Amino acid sequence: MQRASEDDETTPLSGDRPFFTAVMCKTHVQKPYLLIIPTHFQRRLPARRAAVVLRCRGSSWIMSYCGDTKLKRLDQGWEHFAVHNRLQVGDACVFELVSGYAGDGGKREVVLEVQVLRRGGLPEPEDLGTKGDTTDEPIVIME
Repeated sequence: MQRASEDDETTPLSGDRPFFTAVMCKTHVQKPYLLIIPTHFQRRLPARRAAVVLRCRGSSWIMSYCGDTKLKRLDQGWEHFAVHNRLQVGDACVFELVSGYAGDGGKREVVLEVQVLRRGGLPEPEDLGTKGDTTDEPIVIME
């Protein structure tokens, strides 16, 4: 597995696939390493445990999605993704659904393309509110 570099280019999102954003807080990047899936995105994922592949900067991580629990989350494997990508509090991740559950009961593999946006220049997490939850209110990063 290759190590992520601060100088790696970000991959632009397709713009036509469902996505959600998460601004990293302590529970995302330290023990217990939990990433809860936003409610509006859960309907796009299976209501059962399923394997999920996160792809980022040419590498892949396989982990578990817990769709059968009260808190729908990425579980085993998320810690490895967070550590290998050196995620820190305040960084943001955009998760784009590349392939996966279509609501038809099929067992297709869930694949999420992840774009990591480093904290530098981002507003404080509480200032983001629901920005990025839909394409109507995107997160705009300017250099």
